[in-house]
Amino acid sequence: MSILQNSVIVFHQILVMFLLMLVGYLLFRRKILDNHTTSRISTLLNAFIMPCCVLSSFNRVFDPVLASTLALTLLCAILVFILSTALAGALYRKGHPDNYRDCRMCVVFSNNGFMALPLLSAMFGETGVFLGSAHIVTMAVVLWTYGLAQVDRNFRFSTQRILLNPGIVAASLGVVLFVSPFTLPADVSLALTHLANLNTPLAMLVLGAYMAQVDLKSCFLDREVWKASAVRLLLIPACTMLVLLFIPLDTTAKLTLLVGAAAPCAIAAAMFAQIHGSDYLFSTKTVALSTLLSLITLPAIIAVMSFLIESVTLF
Repeated sequence: MSILQNSVIVFHQILVMFLLMLVGYLLFRRKILDNHTTSRISTLLNAFIMPCCVLSSFNRVFDPVLASTLALTLLCAILVFILSTALAGALYRKGHPDNYRDCRMCVVFSNNGFMALPLLSAMFGETGVFLGSAHIVTMAVVLWTYGLAQVDRNFRFSTQRILLNPGIVAASLGVVLFVSPFTLPADVSLALTHLANLNTPLAMLVLGAYMAQVDLKSCFLDREVWKASAVRLLLIPACTMLVLLFIPLDTTAKLTLLVGAAAPCAIAAAMFAQIHGSDYLFSTKTVALSTLLSLITLPAIIAVMSFLIESVTLF
């Protein structure tokens, strides 16, 4: 797929997603959606719909080449998160600023479920979601260890909490299905596909309702929100590109990882801040601003990476 094709697909897909977000925004303003409803939809998405996406992508005949690509993609995803946490620690040191913990959460964690999965599906079909599961699983582990430690002063490591995360459970079941000589019956597979297809519209409605509760003007006037958004949307993707260029990984896998790394700030950053009494307002603003800016940054990042990959291949 050419640089232009990739960029056009990403731009149009994001535009469609923003139109769906606009619907969610209007539904919340008209009080058709409320906080209770969006909270339940978010739970449904995280606990059931997104795992269905991952499981559906693994419902395929075993391919040793694809299996090795997934394994290497997982290792690269771990490397990307190590890089991200290191950058977050260097840029936001203890006490500078006061909400340094929330800043770290906003720059390390991307919206790889709500934003990245629909993009990967549009760009690469089920193969994109299949490889994208590596970033989702890695983020789930980092979120419930490093992320929780940032906002919870009484943090205690829990293996059970990590292993029972819906994303990890779905990926584990998917791997078992992928390496087995069987695939799901046609009717079960179709039902799973229909459930997976709910991910994009429901996720965008929730995001739209979420943004309806934010004063967008205050987002654009807050320097720290701009800084966190720039790190999340530009610095971390740029560093990720430099690392991926020198790793012998399939082009599709590289772009898949980059989409996850270049997605806007994760809603989880705001959710965790609200639950644990941290700077919820700052995290909410960063989610909103980075989501809006991603309409420009995501297609640009994909275009640059595609160009660099082609340039390196030529030489």
